[in-house]
Amino acid sequence: MKKYQKILAAALSLAMMLALLSACGGGNGASAGGGSGTSGSSVPSGEVITWRLQSNYALDSLEGDMAKNLKEVVETVTNGRLQIELYEPGALCQASDIVTYLSQGAFDCAVIFGSTYSGVLPEADLGCGLPFAWESYSEIYDAMENYGLLDIIQEAYGELNIKYYWNAHEPNYNTLANFKVNSLADYAGKKIRALGVWGDYYAAIGATPVNIPGTEVYQALQLGTIDGAHYGWSALSDSNNIREVADYAICPSLSYCQMATVVSQASLDALPEDLRNVVDEAIRQANMGIIGLDHVAGTEKSVRDAVLGGYTELVELPDDVVAELREIAITQVWEQLAAKSDRMARAIEIIKQQNRDYGRQVDY
Repeated sequence: MKKYQKILAAALSLAMMLALLSACGGGNGASAGGGSGTSGSSVPSGEVITWRLQSNYALDSLEGDMAKNLKEVVETVTNGRLQIELYEPGALCQASDIVTYLSQGAFDCAVIFGSTYSGVLPEADLGCGLPFAWESYSEIYDAMENYGLLDIIQEAYGELNIKYYWNAHEPNYNTLANFKVNSLADYAGKKIRALGVWGDYYAAIGATPVNIPGTEVYQALQLGTIDGAHYGWSALSDSNNIREVADYAICPSLSYCQMATVVSQASLDALPEDLRNVVDEAIRQANMGIIGLDHVAGTEKSVRDAVLGGYTELVELPDDVVAELREIAITQVWEQLAAKSDRMARAIEIIKQQNRDYGRQVDY
């Protein structure tokens, strides 16, 4: 990761200043700890602390770089006082159980795709990008930081004793498929791997959503168990090799998708006072900076390589088909989410109002 050091220095300048200020102020933490083995006691200031992080993604993949970048950021900004041990998917718990385990303080942090946990936490879908919600990183930033969507998501995760940090990773998020799409009818009956709100979307347009782990997508496409996968196009990278089994990538992107870093609040609270705010701010800035932007660049390269290498063909949907899909998504999928709770209704109204302000139709 040496090539990212200049980017890290810029992204973490504020966190480093916080570190210096906190060091001048001194102080020790006195809260209960989490999975770092400090439960029930504070961690003495100056002691080296170790957190365990499980990634939803293989560490040797493009997505796995998110966890590796986070590790470097945190260890750099804390001068090595907070070390992060990285674990492969399933090493500490099943990927589908990460939120449950974190809420119990079984380990310290994770890199996740939120819709995996929408059955436990409906608001988890909000942090992954709804179909036709956002078209750029800046729009997600606006929704989260200016329109108040982040407050709603963090409120929900906070009830499970988890701190949520958003990032924007996938500029291309639509079907990777073994069939060509020119109309809505082409989706009828097709088996598409999709999680959470995206499963609801594919059901609404006539496909059959299939819930399988990301680690099984390659084989499922290869064997014809599924016809396509709603997947971030980082999966076209040479480390994932989905490009070998997906003939078509459907355009345009349905949303600028997000992953997230989630941290046990107990683990944060157990940090010495001179580290706690620094780590919190470093994780926040890293997710909006190096972690997100590095992944975006890697994803765009993966798409170029897949197309220029003759693996995958880009298929651009006609404008009238896109308009039809958008109306279905907003009138059916968004409304289903809004009906789940008052909090979800508030969140959907935030996303609708943002789209109105951007001059897009949401009121049909």
